[in-house]
Amino acid sequence: MNRPAFPVFCEDERAATACFTGHRRLPDDAVRQIAAQTLHILDVLIGAGYRDFLCGGALGYDTLAEQCILERKRTSPGIRLLLALPCRDQTERWSYLPGEQARDALREYQRIKGLADEVIYLRDFYTDGCMKERNRYMVERSSFLVAYYDEGTKGRSGAGQTFRLAKEAGLKIYNVFDALGRRQS
Repeated sequence: MNRPAFPVFCEDERAATACFTGHRRLPDDAVRQIAAQTLHILDVLIGAGYRDFLCGGALGYDTLAEQCILERKRTSPGIRLLLALPCRDQTERWSYLPGEQARDALREYQRIKGLADEVIYLRDFYTDGCMKERNRYMVERSSFLVAYYDEGTKGRSGAGQTFRLAKEAGLKIYNVFDALGRRQS
């Protein structure tokens, strides 16, 4: 596969960058706990000198993490929210959502994009490999992964791929799912 050229991160930037991944569906009864734990690890990372926080713009945990980062930007103005989006037409794949839920998700997606410090599009249009390319991009530019991922989940998912890539690359990993002792249903 011919990979597009993107800005090269230097090692100092990578050392100060964390990326986020997680399930698209979050249990309604745990969203507040997940957000609180994500805010806690953000505080730890900010205290350790992390400044750039890289998210993939997906529904579920990605959106929650982006909201948490934006909340922390109010009290830590030196941090940045970076969005690595697989393609410009990413939201067209959200057609499975019911009407009002789709409108709300799209509105929040646009709001977050407007508040992000940088938006990187890996492709103009959806291709079979663009999601995997986005996941690899985030891992290659980070030294830390924050996840909400059930390692016991069967099947293939973007969160699972990102989690495995991060492990293989030797990133430090904090799994909110494990910290909360959750089991995905």
